[in-house]
Amino acid sequence: MPTDPTASPQMHVAIDPEPVMHSGVAVPVAGCEDKPYTWYYSQMLVNDSAMSITFTSRENFFDGRYSSTNPQVITIGPNDSVTLDTRWCSAYAKPHYAQTRFKGRNQAGKALVISAPWARLLAP
Repeated sequence: MPTDPTASPQMHVAIDPEPVMHSGVAVPVAGCEDKPYTWYYSQMLVNDSAMSITFTSRENFFDGRYSSTNPQVITIGPNDSVTLDTRWCSAYAKPHYAQTRFKGRNQAGKALVISAPWARLLAP
């Protein structure tokens, strides 16, 4: 289940653009080939602390439902940032929303779970 966006002194996530305009450019992945409604945006993960942060899992949610987990490892150095390109597709021409939950640990080994802001995907 998606959660409220996380407010943390260790890091924050910014969505760009927000809201996200409909693209119409096909998303080249299995499962999207017959879905004409598409959105592309960036998620900037900003480490606001003096310790490295490593995420080992990303949980993706679309319209309040779990969609997938990505096990890609993402390491963000102290006071640094990483930008992830994000894309979604749908068969329905209506507004949607998406969210990513990042799970990992900081340099000291403390577990860290960060829920990104909800990305508002506008109708075509």
